[in-house]
Amino acid sequence: MGKQLERLEAKLQVWMERANRGNHLLGLSALLSFGGTISAAYPVTAVIVTAVMMAPRRWLALSTACSLGSALAGAIVVGVSHLLGYNEIHHLFPHLISPETWAEASRWIDDYGVWAIFGVGASPLPQMPLLIFFGIVDDRILEAFIALFAGKLLKYTLVAWVTQHFPEKLSFFKRINGKIHNNQNQ
Repeated sequence: MGKQLERLEAKLQVWMERANRGNHLLGLSALLSFGGTISAAYPVTAVIVTAVMMAPRRWLALSTACSLGSALAGAIVVGVSHLLGYNEIHHLFPHLISPETWAEASRWIDDYGVWAIFGVGASPLPQMPLLIFFGIVDDRILEAFIALFAGKLLKYTLVAWVTQHFPEKLSFFKRINGKIHNNQNQ
């Protein structure tokens, strides 16, 4: 698995570098954010940090695009969960819905409603369980999208701003294709 992950990481970096040269970094970053959220396979913050290191002057647009991609994926998770319902999700993912997890997510949704999605979106907490549970018990997909977008925008804008203003603190992300990437003019 380690070698496969390294190959995937290398491919993503090549794609992002090409996209940056062709002025498609914004779209690719949104697409990668969508993929990272819908699959929960990699953290979207890594996409943002890498993209902002490549194009530091576009940090605000990049954080907005990544927030949009991530929130759209989250809304799809909510919608699909609502369509499938508890029984089908429990059948497909029997270990996802333990009684303790269900009680905790239900408490969050009961206490905070759609604000729970905003909070999870703005925090480093895993969002997938809450999005699935919210979709099962509620059909407010648009409100979930808006809350997740707002939370992600807050979080990703902060990450992008820190990356743009203090790149030396994140220098380990500068390594692209075996060389140090220093592109401060974009």
